[in-house]
Amino acid sequence: MPPPPDREKSALPLSASIVVSLAVAATIGFADVVFVLSVAGGGIGGRLLAVLPIYFIAAFAAAQLAFWLLRAVLGAFLLLDLRGHAVLAGLTFLAAGLLHYADSLGVQRILQEQGAAIAQGGSCPPGLACTPLRPAAELREADAGVRLAAAERGTLDAEGFALLMRDADAPVRAALARRADLPQELLERMAGDRHPAVREAAAESPRQDDEALSRLAFDREENVRLAVARNRNAPPTALDILASGTSAEIRLLVAEHPRASEPVLRRLLDGSNDRAERVARERLRSGSS
Repeated sequence: MPPPPDREKSALPLSASIVVSLAVAATIGFADVVFVLSVAGGGIGGRLLAVLPIYFIAAFAAAQLAFWLLRAVLGAFLLLDLRGHAVLAGLTFLAAGLLHYADSLGVQRILQEQGAAIAQGGSCPPGLACTPLRPAAELREADAGVRLAAAERGTLDAEGFALLMRDADAPVRAALARRADLPQELLERMAGDRHPAVREAAAESPRQDDEALSRLAFDREENVRLAVARNRNAPPTALDILASGTSAEIRLLVAEHPRASEPVLRRLLDGSNDRAERVARERLRSGSS
């Protein structure tokens, strides 16, 4: 019987692992960028282009970490030859896919957590006379007008929120994003909707998360950025992003914004001598930032 092959001689060198890890991580990074582009509407505007490297680097680093952890754990049991590296690459892709899948299931988890907070009879925005609760199965079969009315002023339970958040019609999703009783986590998720009208509605909400508003300040659609600038709760980080743009209307909204900090106002002093710069200069002079 021939002797077993020498593991050391059969295994590929460390440089091979480095090459494989870089290739796998780069693929996962680019896949994450493609996903972000699909969420943002498919176009690469200047503002979106500025943050795409962040998404790539985050996914790349996570994939690298997963690959080398798997290599360290499985290296004691797995011969790191060509087949072994293929297994490591496959497991890394699987880990990335599972993480993405877990994130997509976050809506379900959120709805379960929010279910206890939503009354048995459903939820209605405060101060609004809502129409009666419709079963989700009935809403699913209803036409767009009925679904829009339900999103605007219908009593909704957790299943109804989930259904309308995934509605095929953007006006329905936009109406849902404007609801004052929309669970906070779902509101933040709607800031990443594919359609600009939905992102605009999410940006208008005074309950929107600071981080989501800062992301929306990079949006390629000016109406979305305008909605952020008009939101009186927009954080200084979002205003700083908006102040670096060229839109005179957005610059003026930033200059007049109650949360515009001194650094934000100073960013508006670009020598253009437009109204935004004059307002910013006056606020800095009076110390009202």
